[in-house]
Amino acid sequence: MQLEPPVEPSAAVAAGVINPGAENPPWSGLDLLIVGLVLVAALFLFSSIFFVIVLHSSLSRGVSAAELGKNPGPLVIVPSMTLAYLAMLVAMYGLVTRHRQRPFWQTVGWRWPRNLGWLAFLAAGTFLAVTLGEVSRLLPIPKSLPMDQFFQNRQGAYLMMIFGVAIAPLAEEMLFRGFLYPVLDRWLQTLFMTPPQVRRGCLWILIMAGWGYVEHRLPLAWSVLLAIVVFLVVGAVVVARSLKAGERPSGLVLLPASTTVAWGVTSGAVSDHVFGIATTVLLVLAGLLGVFSMAPTREASAAGRWGRFLAVLATSFAFAIVHSEQLGQAWGPLLVLFMVGLVLTITRVVTRSVTPGLLIHVGYNLMLFGVLYWGTDHFRHLERMTQ
Repeated sequence: MQLEPPVEPSAAVAAGVINPGAENPPWSGLDLLIVGLVLVAALFLFSSIFFVIVLHSSLSRGVSAAELGKNPGPLVIVPSMTLAYLAMLVAMYGLVTRHRQRPFWQTVGWRWPRNLGWLAFLAAGTFLAVTLGEVSRLLPIPKSLPMDQFFQNRQGAYLMMIFGVAIAPLAEEMLFRGFLYPVLDRWLQTLFMTPPQVRRGCLWILIMAGWGYVEHRLPLAWSVLLAIVVFLVVGAVVVARSLKAGERPSGLVLLPASTTVAWGVTSGAVSDHVFGIATTVLLVLAGLLGVFSMAPTREASAAGRWGRFLAVLATSFAFAIVHSEQLGQAWGPLLVLFMVGLVLTITRVVTRSVTPGLLIHVGYNLMLFGVLYWGTDHFRHLERMTQ
């Protein structure tokens, strides 16, 4: 079960000191933000298109626009999500290859396991599904979840199975383990090398927690308006600081402002439960960074361990939170999904490749859908899901 030798980090992208041993992808946090914005915009566009198509077709069977809006179903969700993921992958490809340094798949760490290694990773995913299935028996898992609305008929169940096995694992592994984790690993490992940077990181997180609270409490219209004002103010401050330091402002000045707006809009959109969890995580992280900032400068190896540890946790947490709406924000299923993300991210760390995690992800989902397929008599008795 061997993989091809890992590709050495690109030396052309290092701006400043990069912690030895850290990931060093040729994309930045700004690129990651662009990918996220493309995904959200594409999802909104294609969801609107397929909503109209389904509403005015015989497939809606007399369902009103309000009813379809509350429960769009697989006929809207699956094709729109598929095309949105495709747009995301196209954006990734363009950002990674814009300098023509290396082929796209080689750069993101796509290395297929040798011999029958791929089969072993698929089996590992199946084993993970069985193991966490037993663990979930000890957790408060609701009998019905919002995602159950996608399994109201055989057609929807088959669409969801195809999407969950053939499409979602690739897109999610590319986003979380392919793009997000390397950026977090590089940033956090470098951050921990210098206590002043850790203190600035702690202060920034506290500001984000307070900013998110304000946005969460405001009505949607005021929340968006305030986010626009903050975007302009933060952007102006960053540009002014760059000019004062004698530097020429670049596209990177948009990153702090865009990150602030993104977190503010997200805080205003999510439920109280999800916002509470996210804010608690931010405050705990700020507390940990505050403790570390009081320690002397660490060796690169120690900084790397702590930075990578937090990068793994942050990636796994983001993976779980993205699925929170589908799981009704119930902490039991979210904890299970966090453990799945933890296994997938650790696999990415150990193998330095996206492919093993993808195979584990496919094996995990394939096992879940296989159990559902046989347990409902080939999707003929979907009412058994809630029994």
